[in-house]
Amino acid sequence: MAQRYLLLLTATLALVSSTQAQPDLLPSLNAGTLPADSEPICTLPTQTPPISSCGRPEGEQAADFTLFDLDGNAFNLEDALLAGKPVLMISSSYTCPVFRGKVPKINQLVAAHGAALTIVIVYTPEAHPDIDISPYFGAVNTGQQNITAGILYQQPTTYGERKAVLQEMLDNMQIDAPVYLDGPCNAWWDHYGPQPNNAYLIDLNGTIHTHHDWFDKLPDDIDCDIEDLLALPPSSDCGSAFGGQFNVQWVSNDTVYGMGGTTITANLQLINTSTTEDVLVRVVKLQNNLPSGWQSSLCLDVCYLPDIDTALVPIAAGDTMHFYYYFYSTPGTAIGYTRLGLRNENDFSNNFTRQVWGQAEGSVGLEETVRSSAMLIAPNPATDRITIPGAGPNDVFEVRDGAGRTAMRSTGATVDVSKLASGHYVVCGPLNGQHAMHAHLVVE
Repeated sequence: MAQRYLLLLTATLALVSSTQAQPDLLPSLNAGTLPADSEPICTLPTQTPPISSCGRPEGEQAADFTLFDLDGNAFNLEDALLAGKPVLMISSSYTCPVFRGKVPKINQLVAAHGAALTIVIVYTPEAHPDIDISPYFGAVNTGQQNITAGILYQQPTTYGERKAVLQEMLDNMQIDAPVYLDGPCNAWWDHYGPQPNNAYLIDLNGTIHTHHDWFDKLPDDIDCDIEDLLALPPSSDCGSAFGGQFNVQWVSNDTVYGMGGTTITANLQLINTSTTEDVLVRVVKLQNNLPSGWQSSLCLDVCYLPDIDTALVPIAAGDTMHFYYYFYSTPGTAIGYTRLGLRNENDFSNNFTRQVWGQAEGSVGLEETVRSSAMLIAPNPATDRITIPGAGPNDVFEVRDGAGRTAMRSTGATVDVSKLASGHYVVCGPLNGQHAMHAHLVVE
């Protein structure tokens, strides 16, 4: 009798425990069926709300969803929580250089907390597509990082095209967390974003414990939040102290050139000269004198919208951070100027000012005068492919139509022009080189 009573009590306690662990989620965002590759991607907004003013708040119940990986394996939020581990969700796209830069951190978290925390990456619309409008900027904003790396993809128009870009990313990067694709109508992105590289920690009750606009960007610290959720003692990485010194070094010249109507890019490096201490640097647009219609933006740890005039960035001990300064020019000849201030937040005597000039020369079109060296292309006229003698495998070239609009970009010495309509074009590049050249091209 005592043994039967003990078994009954054990079963009752187990049932109570199971009931207590049941997550309380909002209804599912989608139907949970695997999309066909041919399903079209729903229309994206031309510009999302500011990244810092969207997403779901901490303390709200999470919405359930089901997404699939490249092999058709499903991830369901409720099932993951029922398995007994909280969930960390991170949004991504291959054309988001911030996400690519955070992959080592994600892999580190998988190694450190994978046994106690389910970590998944959600693949969302491309943040910086080539040629197409960025949903976060409302304009074409491919970004120098993507141009230099040759990561040039247009916004997918079908679920299958989104899968193809993800496959390219997984072929080229070591990512230790599983990646699941948002559905064709971007239901996850619409609800939990729209943000290019955000993060959510969901506790076992289905409550949003943490929401970061950016996965791991000051002042947020993902290590601190994970340790709080898992009731772990704070690690030495939690709430890092800043000391150290930094220096500034030009990569480009202080005056950069481009055709009117394009993005003109200056490039600097911020170097933490300390080998033992992180440094905290504030970057400010002290003076911004731009022609009518121009805009400019800071691109450091993340790429900031043009209306953001200051950034606060940590640089790890002994590390170097690339700093791109973008002038978004309008067609025509004009000159823009910005005076930048850069300051060590823990040592105001460690500061610099830098003047950046952006000069636009006319508009790209067939009427332009080519002042630089002529580019050789063959064959010309062309119907299928052209070859650019002397081009390197990582050189990026742009083909523009007679109105100066970008028709396509390509990397390497061979350019496939078979999808271009018959007509006259201008080939420009290499965009990632010091001396851009131009050539007229006829496509038959």
